[in-house]
Amino acid sequence: MRRQTYIREKKKYWTIKNRGYKAYRTERSGTKPVNKKKALLMVLISVLLVLLPQIAKTVAVSNPDLVEKYFSRGLYPITSRIQSAIANLVPFSIYEIVIVCLILYALYRFFRLIQSFFRRSFTDEIIRFLAQVLLIVSIGLFLFQFAWSLNNYRTPIKDQLGLDVRQASVSELADTYKALVDSANASRSRLDAVQASDPQKLRNVFNTAWEGYPPLSQQYSLFHGHRVRVKGLYLFSWVQTISGYAGVYNFFTGEPNINIQPPLVSLPHSASHEIAHQMGITLEDEANYAGFLACMNHPDDLFRYSGYLSALTYTGNALYAQSPDTYSELSAMLSNEIQADQQEIREFWDQHQKKTASQIADKMNETYLKSNNQPEGMHSYGKFVDLLIADYLKDGQI
Repeated sequence: MRRQTYIREKKKYWTIKNRGYKAYRTERSGTKPVNKKKALLMVLISVLLVLLPQIAKTVAVSNPDLVEKYFSRGLYPITSRIQSAIANLVPFSIYEIVIVCLILYALYRFFRLIQSFFRRSFTDEIIRFLAQVLLIVSIGLFLFQFAWSLNNYRTPIKDQLGLDVRQASVSELADTYKALVDSANASRSRLDAVQASDPQKLRNVFNTAWEGYPPLSQQYSLFHGHRVRVKGLYLFSWVQTISGYAGVYNFFTGEPNINIQPPLVSLPHSASHEIAHQMGITLEDEANYAGFLACMNHPDDLFRYSGYLSALTYTGNALYAQSPDTYSELSAMLSNEIQADQQEIREFWDQHQKKTASQIADKMNETYLKSNNQPEGMHSYGKFVDLLIADYLKDGQI
Protein backbone atom coordinates (compact mmCIF):
# COMPACT_ATOMS: atom_id res chain seq x y z
CA MET A 1 0.00 0.00 0.00
CA ARG A 2 2.74 2.39 0.88
CA ARG A 3 4.55 1.78 -2.39
CA GLN A 4 1.40 2.36 -4.45
CA THR A 5 0.81 5.64 -2.65
CA TYR A 6 4.37 6.70 -3.35
CA ILE A 7 3.99 5.97 -7.04
CA ARG A 8 0.79 8.04 -7.30
CA GLU A 9 2.37 10.97 -5.47
CA LYS A 10 5.42 10.80 -7.71
CA LYS A 11 3.24 10.76 -10.82
CA LYS A 12 1.30 13.79 -9.57
CA TYR A 13 4.59 15.63 -8.93
CA TRP A 14 5.86 15.06 -12.44
CA THR A 15 2.47 16.02 -13.88
CA ILE A 16 2.59 19.32 -12.06
CA LYS A 17 6.21 19.92 -13.02
CA ASN A 18 5.81 19.16 -16.74
CA ARG A 19 2.36 20.68 -17.40
CA GLY A 20 2.32 23.53 -14.93
CA TYR A 21 0.24 24.13 -11.83
CA LYS A 22 -2.55 25.93 -13.70
CA ALA A 23 -3.03 22.99 -16.06
CA TYR A 24 -3.11 20.63 -13.09
CA ARG A 25 -5.67 22.82 -11.29
CA THR A 26 -7.80 22.94 -14.44
CA GLU A 27 -7.64 19.17 -14.70
CA ARG A 28 -8.77 18.85 -11.09
CA SER A 29 -11.64 21.35 -11.52
CA GLY A 30 -12.89 19.86 -14.78
CA THR A 31 -12.87 23.24 -16.60
CA LYS A 32 -10.72 24.65 -19.36
CA PRO A 33 -9.11 28.09 -19.33
CA VAL A 34 -10.86 30.55 -21.58
CA ASN A 35 -9.42 31.02 -25.06
CA LYS A 36 -9.03 34.79 -25.02
CA LYS A 37 -8.41 35.05 -28.76
CA LYS A 38 -11.58 33.11 -29.47
CA ALA A 39 -13.54 35.23 -26.99
CA LEU A 40 -12.23 38.42 -28.59
CA LEU A 41 -13.19 37.14 -32.04
CA MET A 42 -16.71 36.40 -30.79
CA VAL A 43 -16.98 39.94 -29.42
CA LEU A 44 -15.80 41.47 -32.72
CA ILE A 45 -18.28 39.37 -34.71
CA SER A 46 -21.02 40.39 -32.30
CA VAL A 47 -20.24 44.09 -32.72
CA LEU A 48 -20.34 43.69 -36.51
CA LEU A 49 -23.68 41.85 -36.36
CA VAL A 50 -25.13 44.67 -34.25
CA LEU A 51 -23.78 47.47 -36.46
CA LEU A 52 -25.03 46.08 -39.78
CA PRO A 53 -28.73 46.15 -38.80
CA GLN A 54 -28.34 49.70 -37.49
CA ILE A 55 -26.81 50.81 -40.77
CA ALA A 56 -29.59 49.09 -42.73
CA LYS A 57 -32.22 50.68 -40.48
CA THR A 58 -30.73 54.15 -40.98
CA VAL A 59 -30.88 53.73 -44.77
CA ALA A 60 -34.38 52.20 -44.68
CA VAL A 61 -35.97 55.03 -42.67
CA SER A 62 -35.68 57.49 -45.55
CA ASN A 63 -35.98 55.02 -48.45
CA PRO A 64 -39.31 53.13 -48.19
CA ASP A 65 -39.41 52.55 -51.96
CA LEU A 66 -36.05 50.77 -51.86
CA VAL A 67 -37.16 48.66 -48.92
CA GLU A 68 -40.39 47.75 -50.73
CA LYS A 69 -38.62 46.80 -53.95
CA TYR A 70 -35.50 45.01 -52.75
CA PHE A 71 -36.49 43.63 -49.36
CA SER A 72 -40.27 43.38 -48.92
CA ARG A 73 -40.84 42.17 -52.50
CA GLY A 74 -37.33 40.89 -53.15
CA LEU A 75 -35.45 39.06 -50.42
CA TYR A 76 -38.17 38.63 -47.82
CA PRO A 77 -40.65 36.56 -49.89
CA ILE A 78 -37.88 34.05 -50.56
CA THR A 79 -36.74 33.67 -46.96
CA SER A 80 -40.28 33.61 -45.57
CA ARG A 81 -41.32 30.91 -48.05
CA ILE A 82 -38.44 28.75 -46.86
CA GLN A 83 -39.38 29.34 -43.22
CA SER A 84 -43.04 28.51 -43.87
CA ALA A 85 -42.18 25.37 -45.80
CA ILE A 86 -40.19 24.09 -42.82
CA ALA A 87 -42.70 25.21 -40.18
CA ASN A 88 -45.63 23.69 -42.11
CA LEU A 89 -44.09 20.23 -41.75
CA VAL A 90 -45.02 19.94 -38.08
CA PRO A 91 -48.29 20.72 -36.24
CA PHE A 92 -46.62 22.02 -33.09
CA SER A 93 -44.92 25.34 -32.47
CA ILE A 94 -41.19 25.27 -33.17
CA TYR A 95 -41.10 28.68 -31.50
CA GLU A 96 -42.04 27.11 -28.17
CA ILE A 97 -39.26 24.55 -28.53
CA VAL A 98 -36.77 27.36 -29.21
CA ILE A 99 -37.95 29.17 -26.06
CA VAL A 100 -37.57 26.00 -23.97
CA CYS A 101 -34.07 25.42 -25.36
CA LEU A 102 -33.05 28.99 -24.56
CA ILE A 103 -34.37 28.62 -21.02
CA LEU A 104 -32.48 25.33 -20.55
CA TYR A 105 -29.32 26.88 -21.96
CA ALA A 106 -29.64 29.86 -19.60
CA LEU A 107 -30.04 27.50 -16.63
CA TYR A 108 -27.03 25.48 -17.77
CA ARG A 109 -24.85 28.60 -18.07
CA PHE A 110 -26.03 29.79 -14.66
CA PHE A 111 -25.14 26.42 -13.14
CA ARG A 112 -21.70 26.60 -14.74
CA LEU A 113 -21.18 30.06 -13.24
CA ILE A 114 -22.09 28.85 -9.76
CA GLN A 115 -19.90 25.78 -10.19
CA SER A 116 -16.94 27.84 -11.42
CA PHE A 117 -17.09 30.02 -8.30
CA PHE A 118 -16.41 27.03 -6.06
CA ARG A 119 -13.79 25.65 -8.45
CA ARG A 120 -11.97 28.99 -8.50
CA SER A 121 -12.37 29.41 -12.27
CA PHE A 122 -15.06 32.10 -12.14
CA THR A 123 -13.11 34.67 -14.16
CA ASP A 124 -12.64 32.33 -17.10
CA GLU A 125 -16.23 31.17 -16.96
CA ILE A 126 -17.74 34.68 -16.81
CA ILE A 127 -15.67 35.76 -19.82
CA ARG A 128 -16.83 32.72 -21.74
CA PHE A 129 -20.42 33.29 -20.63
CA LEU A 130 -20.53 36.96 -21.61
CA ALA A 131 -18.90 36.31 -25.00
CA GLN A 132 -21.42 33.58 -25.84
CA VAL A 133 -24.43 35.57 -24.67
CA LEU A 134 -23.28 38.61 -26.63
CA LEU A 135 -22.89 36.50 -29.76
CA ILE A 136 -26.32 34.89 -29.38
CA VAL A 137 -28.03 38.26 -28.82
CA SER A 138 -26.23 39.86 -31.77
CA ILE A 139 -27.18 36.97 -34.07
CA GLY A 140 -30.78 37.39 -32.91
CA LEU A 141 -30.73 41.12 -33.66
CA PHE A 142 -29.17 40.51 -37.06
CA LEU A 143 -31.76 37.91 -38.03
CA PHE A 144 -34.57 40.03 -36.63
CA GLN A 145 -33.67 42.94 -38.87
CA PHE A 146 -32.79 41.08 -42.06
CA ALA A 147 -35.34 38.26 -41.77
CA TRP A 148 -38.35 40.45 -40.99
CA SER A 149 -38.08 43.85 -39.29
CA LEU A 150 -36.95 45.88 -42.31
CA ASN A 151 -40.58 45.54 -43.42
CA ASN A 152 -41.35 48.20 -40.81
CA TYR A 153 -40.04 50.76 -43.30
CA ARG A 154 -41.85 49.60 -46.44
CA THR A 155 -44.55 51.52 -48.32
CA PRO A 156 -47.63 51.89 -46.05
CA ILE A 157 -50.56 49.56 -46.70
CA LYS A 158 -52.95 52.49 -47.21
CA ASP A 159 -50.96 53.54 -50.26
CA GLN A 160 -50.73 50.01 -51.61
CA LEU A 161 -54.49 49.45 -51.25
CA GLY A 162 -55.50 52.94 -52.37
CA LEU A 163 -57.11 54.03 -49.10
CA ASP A 164 -57.56 57.71 -48.29
CA VAL A 165 -56.69 57.75 -44.57
CA ARG A 166 -57.34 61.14 -42.97
CA GLN A 167 -58.73 62.68 -39.80
CA ALA A 168 -62.32 61.46 -39.67
CA SER A 169 -65.27 63.25 -38.12
CA VAL A 170 -67.37 61.77 -35.33
CA SER A 171 -70.26 61.27 -37.75
CA GLU A 172 -68.01 59.30 -40.13
CA LEU A 173 -66.80 57.18 -37.21
CA ALA A 174 -70.41 56.59 -36.15
CA ASP A 175 -71.46 55.65 -39.69
CA THR A 176 -68.62 53.14 -39.89
CA TYR A 177 -69.57 51.63 -36.54
CA LYS A 178 -73.23 51.34 -37.58
CA ALA A 179 -72.22 49.60 -40.81
CA LEU A 180 -70.15 47.15 -38.77
CA VAL A 181 -73.08 46.56 -36.39
CA ASP A 182 -75.38 45.70 -39.32
CA SER A 183 -72.81 43.41 -40.94
CA ALA A 184 -71.90 41.72 -37.67
CA ASN A 185 -75.58 41.01 -36.89
CA ALA A 186 -76.06 39.39 -40.28
CA SER A 187 -72.84 37.40 -39.93
CA ARG A 188 -73.66 36.16 -36.41
CA SER A 189 -77.10 35.00 -37.52
CA ARG A 190 -75.45 32.57 -39.93
CA LEU A 191 -73.64 30.77 -37.12
CA ASP A 192 -75.66 27.83 -35.85
CA ALA A 193 -74.68 28.16 -32.20
CA VAL A 194 -72.16 29.69 -29.85
CA GLN A 195 -68.81 28.25 -30.88
CA ALA A 196 -67.33 26.34 -27.97
CA SER A 197 -63.56 25.92 -27.87
CA ASP A 198 -62.75 22.28 -28.56
CA PRO A 199 -59.61 20.70 -30.09
CA GLN A 200 -61.22 20.03 -33.47
CA LYS A 201 -62.43 23.61 -33.91
CA LEU A 202 -59.05 24.93 -32.79
CA ARG A 203 -57.25 22.77 -35.36
CA ASN A 204 -59.62 24.06 -38.02
CA VAL A 205 -58.64 27.63 -37.17
CA PHE A 206 -54.93 26.73 -37.27
CA ASN A 207 -55.09 24.85 -40.56
CA THR A 208 -57.49 27.04 -42.54
CA ALA A 209 -56.73 30.60 -41.43
CA TRP A 210 -54.58 31.16 -44.52
CA GLU A 211 -57.55 30.50 -46.84
CA GLY A 212 -58.74 34.08 -46.56
CA TYR A 213 -55.63 35.39 -48.30
CA PRO A 214 -55.70 33.75 -51.79
CA PRO A 215 -58.70 35.90 -52.87
CA LEU A 216 -56.86 38.99 -51.58
CA SER A 217 -53.70 38.02 -53.46
CA GLN A 218 -55.69 38.12 -56.70
CA GLN A 219 -56.67 41.72 -55.99
CA TYR A 220 -53.48 43.04 -54.40
CA SER A 221 -49.89 41.95 -54.98
CA LEU A 222 -49.16 42.86 -51.35
CA PHE A 223 -50.59 39.48 -50.28
CA HIS A 224 -49.77 35.92 -51.26
CA GLY A 225 -51.93 32.80 -51.38
CA HIS A 226 -49.43 30.23 -50.11
CA ARG A 227 -50.38 27.94 -47.26
CA VAL A 228 -49.27 29.16 -43.85
CA ARG A 229 -49.90 26.94 -40.84
CA VAL A 230 -50.84 28.79 -37.67
CA LYS A 231 -49.54 27.23 -34.45
CA GLY A 232 -51.25 27.21 -31.07
CA LEU A 233 -49.19 28.04 -28.00
CA TYR A 234 -49.78 25.03 -25.76
CA LEU A 235 -46.90 25.72 -23.35
CA PHE A 236 -46.92 29.50 -23.14
CA SER A 237 -50.51 30.61 -23.76
CA TRP A 238 -50.80 31.31 -20.04
CA VAL A 239 -47.98 33.86 -20.36
CA GLN A 240 -49.84 35.64 -23.15
CA THR A 241 -53.12 35.47 -21.23
CA ILE A 242 -51.84 37.07 -18.03
CA SER A 243 -50.09 39.69 -20.19
CA GLY A 244 -53.22 40.48 -22.18
CA TYR A 245 -52.03 39.33 -25.63
CA ALA A 246 -53.66 37.07 -28.20
CA GLY A 247 -50.77 36.05 -30.44
CA VAL A 248 -47.18 36.49 -31.53
CA TYR A 249 -45.22 36.12 -34.75
CA ASN A 250 -41.75 34.63 -34.43
CA PHE A 251 -39.31 35.97 -37.03
CA PHE A 252 -36.80 33.17 -36.40
CA THR A 253 -39.10 30.25 -37.21
CA GLY A 254 -41.48 32.18 -39.45
CA GLU A 255 -44.49 30.93 -37.49
CA PRO A 256 -47.74 32.74 -36.68
CA ASN A 257 -48.54 31.68 -33.09
CA ILE A 258 -51.77 32.37 -31.21
CA ASN A 259 -52.96 32.14 -27.64
CA ILE A 260 -55.42 29.22 -27.47
CA GLN A 261 -57.14 30.19 -24.21
CA PRO A 262 -59.46 33.10 -25.21
CA PRO A 263 -63.00 32.36 -26.50
CA LEU A 264 -62.99 30.70 -29.91
CA VAL A 265 -64.87 33.52 -31.67
CA SER A 266 -61.86 35.81 -31.17
CA LEU A 267 -59.22 33.37 -32.46
CA PRO A 268 -59.78 33.49 -36.26
CA HIS A 269 -58.99 37.20 -36.49
CA SER A 270 -55.97 36.73 -34.21
CA ALA A 271 -54.73 33.96 -36.52
CA SER A 272 -55.30 36.09 -39.64
CA HIS A 273 -53.50 39.00 -37.95
CA GLU A 274 -50.42 36.86 -37.27
CA ILE A 275 -50.42 35.52 -40.84
CA ALA A 276 -50.34 39.14 -42.02
CA HIS A 277 -47.11 39.54 -40.05
CA GLN A 278 -45.73 36.49 -41.85
CA MET A 279 -46.47 38.25 -45.14
CA GLY A 280 -44.24 41.13 -44.11
CA ILE A 281 -46.98 43.43 -42.81
CA THR A 282 -45.23 44.34 -39.58
CA LEU A 283 -47.15 47.40 -38.33
CA GLU A 284 -49.85 46.39 -35.85
CA ASP A 285 -52.65 48.54 -37.25
CA GLU A 286 -51.92 47.29 -40.77
CA ALA A 287 -51.81 43.65 -39.62
CA ASN A 288 -55.18 44.14 -37.89
CA TYR A 289 -56.68 45.52 -41.08
CA ALA A 290 -55.10 42.86 -43.30
CA GLY A 291 -56.42 40.21 -40.91
CA PHE A 292 -59.87 41.79 -41.12
CA LEU A 293 -59.78 41.69 -44.94
CA ALA A 294 -58.68 38.05 -44.85
CA CYS A 295 -61.58 37.20 -42.54
CA MET A 296 -64.00 38.94 -44.90
CA ASN A 297 -62.70 36.79 -47.78
CA HIS A 298 -62.64 33.52 -45.84
CA PRO A 299 -65.11 30.76 -46.81
CA ASP A 300 -65.90 29.98 -43.14
CA ASP A 301 -68.67 32.01 -41.46
CA LEU A 302 -66.81 31.88 -38.15
CA PHE A 303 -63.85 33.75 -39.65
CA ARG A 304 -66.05 36.45 -41.15
CA TYR A 305 -67.85 36.92 -37.86
CA SER A 306 -64.57 37.02 -35.92
CA GLY A 307 -63.32 39.78 -38.22
CA TYR A 308 -66.45 41.85 -37.64
CA LEU A 309 -66.31 41.23 -33.89
CA SER A 310 -62.75 42.54 -33.68
CA ALA A 311 -63.56 45.57 -35.85
CA LEU A 312 -66.58 46.31 -33.64
CA THR A 313 -64.38 46.34 -30.55
CA TYR A 314 -61.80 48.77 -31.91
CA THR A 315 -64.30 51.05 -33.63
CA GLY A 316 -66.70 50.96 -30.68
CA ASN A 317 -63.93 51.94 -28.26
CA ALA A 318 -62.97 54.86 -30.51
CA LEU A 319 -66.59 56.01 -30.80
CA TYR A 320 -67.17 55.71 -27.05
CA ALA A 321 -64.18 57.99 -26.44
CA GLN A 322 -65.68 60.61 -28.79
CA SER A 323 -69.42 60.25 -28.14
CA PRO A 324 -70.61 57.84 -25.41
CA ASP A 325 -74.27 58.52 -26.15
CA THR A 326 -73.93 57.68 -29.85
CA TYR A 327 -71.99 54.56 -28.95
CA SER A 328 -74.69 53.39 -26.54
CA GLU A 329 -77.46 54.09 -29.04
CA LEU A 330 -75.79 52.11 -31.83
CA SER A 331 -74.55 49.30 -29.58
CA ALA A 332 -78.14 48.67 -28.48
CA MET A 333 -78.74 47.47 -32.05
CA LEU A 334 -76.35 44.55 -31.59
CA SER A 335 -78.01 41.13 -31.43
CA ASN A 336 -78.25 39.31 -28.13
CA GLU A 337 -75.80 36.70 -29.40
CA ILE A 338 -73.15 39.30 -30.20
CA GLN A 339 -73.60 40.99 -26.84
CA ALA A 340 -73.21 37.59 -25.16
CA ASP A 341 -70.01 36.93 -27.14
CA GLN A 342 -68.62 40.33 -26.19
CA GLN A 343 -69.49 39.70 -22.55
CA GLU A 344 -67.74 36.32 -22.64
CA ILE A 345 -64.58 37.89 -24.06
CA ARG A 346 -64.60 40.71 -21.49
CA GLU A 347 -65.10 38.29 -18.62
CA PHE A 348 -62.26 36.08 -19.85
CA TRP A 349 -59.72 38.89 -19.90
CA ASP A 350 -61.01 40.46 -16.67
CA GLN A 351 -60.64 37.13 -14.94
CA HIS A 352 -57.28 35.98 -16.28
CA GLN A 353 -55.26 39.06 -17.21
CA LYS A 354 -52.89 40.14 -14.43
CA LYS A 355 -52.25 43.85 -13.95
CA THR A 356 -48.52 43.62 -13.20
CA ALA A 357 -47.78 41.17 -16.02
CA SER A 358 -49.84 43.26 -18.43
CA GLN A 359 -48.04 46.48 -17.48
CA ILE A 360 -44.64 44.86 -17.95
CA ALA A 361 -45.64 43.35 -21.31
CA ASP A 362 -47.15 46.66 -22.48
CA LYS A 363 -44.01 48.55 -21.51
CA MET A 364 -41.83 46.12 -23.42
CA ASN A 365 -44.17 46.23 -26.43
CA GLU A 366 -44.28 50.03 -26.28
CA THR A 367 -40.48 50.17 -26.42
CA TYR A 368 -40.37 47.67 -29.26
CA LEU A 369 -42.99 49.48 -31.34
CA LYS A 370 -41.41 52.91 -30.92
CA SER A 371 -37.97 51.58 -31.88
CA ASN A 372 -39.37 49.98 -35.04
CA ASN A 373 -41.01 52.84 -36.92
CA GLN A 374 -44.23 52.88 -34.89
CA PRO A 375 -43.83 56.14 -32.93
CA GLU A 376 -47.37 55.96 -31.56
CA GLY A 377 -46.37 52.88 -29.58
CA MET A 378 -49.38 51.03 -28.16
CA HIS A 379 -51.67 53.65 -29.69
CA SER A 380 -50.72 52.33 -33.13
CA TYR A 381 -53.26 49.53 -32.62
CA GLY A 382 -55.97 52.21 -32.69
CA LYS A 383 -54.98 53.28 -36.20
CA PHE A 384 -56.80 50.14 -37.34
CA VAL A 385 -59.96 52.23 -36.98
CA ASP A 386 -58.63 54.86 -39.41
CA LEU A 387 -58.17 52.14 -42.02
CA LEU A 388 -61.66 50.78 -41.38
CA ILE A 389 -63.18 54.26 -41.79
CA ALA A 390 -61.24 54.79 -45.02
CA ASP A 391 -62.49 51.41 -46.23
CA TYR A 392 -66.10 52.36 -45.44
CA LEU A 393 -65.85 55.82 -47.03
CA LYS A 394 -64.40 54.28 -50.18
CA ASP A 395 -67.69 52.63 -51.19
CA GLY A 396 -70.15 53.11 -48.32
CA GLN A 397 -69.98 49.52 -47.12
CA ILE A 398 -67.73 47.31 -45.05
